[in-house]
Amino acid sequence: MEVLTTVDAERVAALRERDEFFWLDLAAPQPEALEAAGALLHLHPLALEDSREFSQRPKLDVYPDAVLFVYWSGRITDDGANVEPVEVHLHISGGWLFTVRHAECLVLDALHDELPGSQESEEYVIYRVLDALTDAIYPVIDHLEARIDGIESEVLHDPRQPQLGRIHRLKQEVQQLHRRLLAQRDQFSQASAAILSLPGLTLSKREYFRDVGDHLVQLTGELQRQLDDLNTLTSTFFNANATRLNRQATRLTVIATFFLVWTLVTSFFGQNFGWLTDHIDSFAAFVLYEGITLVIPTILAGIYFWRRREQWW
Repeated sequence: MEVLTTVDAERVAALRERDEFFWLDLAAPQPEALEAAGALLHLHPLALEDSREFSQRPKLDVYPDAVLFVYWSGRITDDGANVEPVEVHLHISGGWLFTVRHAECLVLDALHDELPGSQESEEYVIYRVLDALTDAIYPVIDHLEARIDGIESEVLHDPRQPQLGRIHRLKQEVQQLHRRLLAQRDQFSQASAAILSLPGLTLSKREYFRDVGDHLVQLTGELQRQLDDLNTLTSTFFNANATRLNRQATRLTVIATFFLVWTLVTSFFGQNFGWLTDHIDSFAAFVLYEGITLVIPTILAGIYFWRRREQWW
């Protein structure tokens, strides 16, 4: 089994003449290269048209001697900050596998060195490609989980308005991937049956494709759980923010209570009652009366608030 990464007309013709299975993988091909590959492999015009236009939903198109399987994987961006879906078009027949992609896909690049010379069945080769694309999403799931946990810790410690925007952007990333994988999971059984029924495709003794289907079920379940966690985290943000505002209001209330006591006392001694003007006629008397009436209520209020600090803070 050979792996080709460029359109080599002579090599492709020789492999087809020998009826030797091969994999042609084109990354971000020019339109001319795509047209040449379509002519060499006799792709159906509609299948070739689909591979000219990316950003399609996951789908399966069955043609007389080949199928087109639009398959989605995922990757972490180079800066490590976000995740992005990776769209791969798989044209599969009994004599070759032709993949087209525009985004970087390291898992497929790694298979270029692993698959050549393999003595496994043609079904196994296709399985390895689908399995690599599917398993590439597990690191993406872990990356999303770490980001969710990080935002959750920040929200519980100190909720701030920018965190709400980060939660919604993260939810959009998860929804974008989940929406595609959900459709992919639902149609995978039909796709695997169509691939295995292709004329000329040698089959394995094991049901490898079932493993890919199981992984898709696991991945969609994890993404659904993360969506639920993000919805819960949104509610947690509003609750934590309300709690923070309540704590600030409590602190202001405590401070205002002290000032209320002090204002009441000082305003009382500022009145012109006869007794006050007759008895508080020196600085020493002023300090004595004013000090006692200020210190005692302040101490009592301080003790009251201190004993209830754990309930309010």
